[in-house]
Amino acid sequence: MNAKNRQDQNYLKTLTVLYVEDEAYIRKQTTRFLTRLVGTLMTAADGIEGLEAFKTHRPDIVITDIQMPKMDGLAMAAEILAIDPSMPIIVVTAFEQTDYLMRAINIGIEKYVTKPVDSQLLIESLLDCAHRLRAEEQLRLQHQREIQEARSQHNETFAILAGGMAEDYNNLMQTIQGYASLAKMLIEPDSKIANHLDQIVKCHDKAQRLGNMLRVLGTDYTDNTQRRALMPCISAAVSNALANSPVELWLDYPEDLPDVRFVEQQLELVFAGLATNALEAMPSGGSLQLSARLRELTAYDSVPLNPGTYILVELADSGTGIAAEIIPRIFEPYFSTKHRSRNGATGLNLALCRTVIMRHGGLIEAESTPDNGALFRVWLPAVV
Repeated sequence: MNAKNRQDQNYLKTLTVLYVEDEAYIRKQTTRFLTRLVGTLMTAADGIEGLEAFKTHRPDIVITDIQMPKMDGLAMAAEILAIDPSMPIIVVTAFEQTDYLMRAINIGIEKYVTKPVDSQLLIESLLDCAHRLRAEEQLRLQHQREIQEARSQHNETFAILAGGMAEDYNNLMQTIQGYASLAKMLIEPDSKIANHLDQIVKCHDKAQRLGNMLRVLGTDYTDNTQRRALMPCISAAVSNALANSPVELWLDYPEDLPDVRFVEQQLELVFAGLATNALEAMPSGGSLQLSARLRELTAYDSVPLNPGTYILVELADSGTGIAAEIIPRIFEPYFSTKHRSRNGATGLNLALCRTVIMRHGGLIEAESTPDNGALFRVWLPAVV
């Protein structure tokens, strides 16, 4: 056996194979043979049972007989390929089943083994499938490494620039505030000039919040994460943002949630910002519910995250809601439903929230219907 076949054989032992055969004796004999070759073997007695097993367990390779009751192997294979067009399927056939063989070719099946089963041909077919799957996995891993390297280099450059800009920016704002305060000491308190200086100080406070955003973006995420309980940090940030407001905060989460690795200052800014948005949607009062629960994601969930264990945090308010046509754009930088000249709105808050959550390996989503409040979902990977 050459080196390539040896690597493919070793890789085959890590894969899950579904074997579908209606004849019990053949299924028993072939199962013994396959068990020595593959990592995990599942069996089914007909096409319907095989299709259900595929949907539930998603094997790496499927081997199927053709003639079976209820649903034949090719009908099952067509259903499987409609779900996953790249699924390797090996069809077991007999020489006299020419019409079935033509159907197999038409639906895109490339591998077939004759009956009685030629063990050497079955091994070669399995090794070919393993080689293809191994090559595809190596390409995916290489692509992921290249993306990660490019992202790391970009993040490092961006963090250095943002950190330096934040420091210079805040130094300038402190200078402006200092001169405004000195000027107020030299004039009459009730003069028009004093009112103008008060506006400068108010603008300074709003501008300082922008400086804090830059500082957060300039923080080196990898060097500042700590493993700790998530909800005490989040609930404190939300509670502080709602302090002395007419909005009532409700908390709903279990005490035994696993830890998360995060930068405290960054997540405080995210959830304080989300709470502030909710407060602005409820100027006359209302309620904000902060809840969390543990969720397991698989490769087949619709959430665009890697499989694993996550903490799902939800913030639901009773405010005015968000129009459906706006929802897809709310995380875009500089997009805001407010006038930029009013209340110091910049449209950066939710864009920053999304950037921070993505840095932590998570996801933020929003949904709403007008006059029925808004719901923000934040997914963060748990440490288990």
